[in-house]
Amino acid sequence: MPLCRICKGMLTQPLLTLKNVPAAAQKMPSTPKEVSADKGIDLPICQCLNCGVLQHTVLPVPYFREVIRASGVSEAMRQFRRAQFRSWIERYDLAGKKVFEAGCGRGEYLELMKESGADAYGIEFGDAALSHCRAKGLNVSKAFFETGNEKLPSASFDGFFVLNFLEHIPDIPLFLKAIRNNLSAGAPGIVEVPNLDMILANSQLTEFSTEHLCYFTRETLCTTLQSHGFEVLNCHPVWHDYIISAEVIKRKPVNLNGCAAVAEHLQEEITHFISRCGKTAFWGAGHQALTTLALCGINKEKICFVVDSSPEKQHRFTFATHIPIVSPEALTDPELKGVIIACGGYSDEVAGIIRKNFQSRIKLAILRENKLEYL
Repeated sequence: MPLCRICKGMLTQPLLTLKNVPAAAQKMPSTPKEVSADKGIDLPICQCLNCGVLQHTVLPVPYFREVIRASGVSEAMRQFRRAQFRSWIERYDLAGKKVFEAGCGRGEYLELMKESGADAYGIEFGDAALSHCRAKGLNVSKAFFETGNEKLPSASFDGFFVLNFLEHIPDIPLFLKAIRNNLSAGAPGIVEVPNLDMILANSQLTEFSTEHLCYFTRETLCTTLQSHGFEVLNCHPVWHDYIISAEVIKRKPVNLNGCAAVAEHLQEEITHFISRCGKTAFWGAGHQALTTLALCGINKEKICFVVDSSPEKQHRFTFATHIPIVSPEALTDPELKGVIIACGGYSDEVAGIIRKNFQSRIKLAILRENKLEYL
């Protein structure tokens, strides 16, 4: 059984098999020989048990790299796209900036994007479509994203759009990876696919096609995009509910710069507490305490022992810093003057226990939100 085209998960057995459907929807037979050779095929529709995307298991049509769209001749669609593109360009400040269409066909939408104010580029694989685009003065390159490493000559781009082409792609993860590789940080995009929610709601059997390898609900489209490097800003049906339109941005790496200075600052606070108290222990042998000790370079020369209530941890040593772990009874040591509590949500409870048993003899501090809170 083939694996999921998106996440490589296991597929269900066919939930539906369409019998004797057309083997393609474009490039129809034109000669008696081609007509004679043409046969219907069975189209099994399965669902991924992991990501939930519906898909068929038949090989892609021979021309899957090419965009062939008839919607460009519709004036109503042209008006819809003009309004959509102008709004998108305004909201994301893309006027005069470089955006590209992955799979631009004969430039039907690329031309409208250019008219709407963006510096529009396109990629297309079909030679006839490329010639048509260039004849109209559009900036297009011959390309198809299938390795994930393709780099366009004019990269990086400030935005992108993929309109009813993603469902044709055999390897969507590599396709989306290549798009990301050609974008600047935080670049916005529009991704549109046929609306499986509408297909299911209306039992529109004839919307299943050999050309469309995958079928997305709003949920599974968002999951797919989010799982492959994009943050989904909004996602909703458009064009009489036939299309799901998602606006996304290329996900930026999480900014961890603020964490870099934490260890140095915390080390200073702990060192100051120890110098103020004298003989000091830690209470807590959980991950928070262990990581704090290691990152701050606090070893057994600075901390006499680590206290933990769990018998399974007692009579052992901390990872990395090798400080002995002991039971709470060790707090009876009369020379012990300070305890740093690092027990997460249990810290206040532990502080109460120490206060009850040792009153004010032992100075206390709680490690809370990367700093010491003196009690």
